[in-house]
Order: sequence, then C-alpha cells, then structure tokens
Amino acid sequence: MNVEQTISDLSKLPIADRLRVVQAIWDTLPDDVGLTTTPEQQAELDRRLAAHRANPKTAISHDELMQHIENRR
Repeated sequence: MNVEQTISDLSKLPIADRLRVVQAIWDTLPDDVGLTTTPEQQAELDRRLAAHRANPKTAISHDELMQHIENRR
C-alpha cells in the first residue's frame, strides 16, 4: 500500500465521504494513543466550552454541519 497514493485518491472524494474516512480512522486509534494539547490549545478549548455553556443555542446539529459543508461545494 502506498500511503501517498491513498491520500491522493481520498482527496478526490466528496467532503462528506472524506469526513467519514477521517472519523473511521480516528475510531481505530487506541484510547491510550497519547494525544496531548499545548497550553494554548487547552486554553482555546476551555474558551470554546465556556462560550458554548453560556449560549448553547449557538450550536448546530451534525446534520446541519454536514449540510453547511455540502452547500459550500
């Protein structure tokens, strides 16, 4: 298997399909993969979570997100 060719082939898929591939790959990673965030990334995540908690109506559903992505094409 040639990783570069696979990436090239995948990049030709529609966005929704590429997102499904990303999710499928993510789901195969072990729980203890050792992902860490920088202090800046953690601060941004904390900021976004606080903003969401302050106004949860600003969130959109997965279906709305996918529709938005498809509309951008």
